Amino acid sequence: MEYRPLSADEIADTLNPLLLAKGWAALNVNPSQPTCYVLGAWEGSELVEAFAFQLYPVLGPLLRVAEGPADGKASRELARRMQEFLEGAGARGYLTIADSPVTERLCKRFGMALLESKVYSFVRKEEKAASA
Repeated sequence: MEYRPLSADEIADTLNPLLLAKGWAALNVNPSQPTCYVLGAWEGSELVEAFAFQLYPVLGPLLRVAEGPADGKASRELARRMQEFLEGAGARGYLTIADSPVTERLCKRFGMALLESKVYSFVRKEEKAASA
């Protein structure tokens, strides 16, 4: 078994069609500004498995910073404008952590799909400054 990164062409021609067939977002292949890295396990010239690292937008959190009207108008307008931004930027998809009923309603309003996959998080802890 050989383990090596996939080239941009291999991602576009081999992996992206498989992702799209599953209903998933294709990886963003842009050699001048890469936003993904894919390691593959190869048996001869056949790709057996692939593991991708990708930069994929995560929306949120939606924060209420100060008291104001609680009619939801600001949340809806922020969500509409963010959707407009994402469409204009050509985002291939995005995730949202629906950590409040408001966020969940906005996700549903904008046609986002509820995932059944388990989601795990890793947050690198800040290293303590070295003592002098």
